[in-house]
Amino acid sequence: MTAPIETNWIVITGPPSSGKTTLLELLAADGEHISGDSTRQLIADVVAGGRDAEEFRFADDFQPRVLEAMLAAEQRLHPNEVVFLEYGLPCNIAFHRTESLPLVEGLAEAALAHCYAAVFILEPVGWQNDAERVEDEQYQKAVHQHMFDVYRERGYEPIAVPELSPEGRLAFVRAALAS
Repeated sequence: MTAPIETNWIVITGPPSSGKTTLLELLAADGEHISGDSTRQLIADVVAGGRDAEEFRFADDFQPRVLEAMLAAEQRLHPNEVVFLEYGLPCNIAFHRTESLPLVEGLAEAALAHCYAAVFILEPVGWQNDAERVEDEQYQKAVHQHMFDVYRERGYEPIAVPELSPEGRLAFVRAALAS
């Protein structure tokens, strides 16, 4: 296996409905380069094409297409550029575990291809359904724990971001990166 490519990418992750998008929007407003949730965009595109979000979310072609979308998103980035990612590839393993699914072919290797500069895992902030989110709070809590497990297994020390206001979370992340 090839050694992972060291990057300056910072993962901002957490289970569904934990405030990732809000935090990334604040980072972008501060001039940071962000890479949004390619899975959410994939689901939105599929729904726009006439397919039901819940049917697609649990269909056999969902996880392979998620991996493809996430790989494409990371391939567009330069390793030396500081980029805040909404999810890293190891997050997809946490989702597989939560759903008791075997890993999609190529996911285990892809999740080790890059070495992230830091991983922040946001605490859930309550549950809200939307057009792309079809899970529930129990699922949310399971994903949250699996994310910590998966990143630790890959040698990271994920930083837990407490439930704070969006601005408080931004300050927390900035302080952690400065130390």
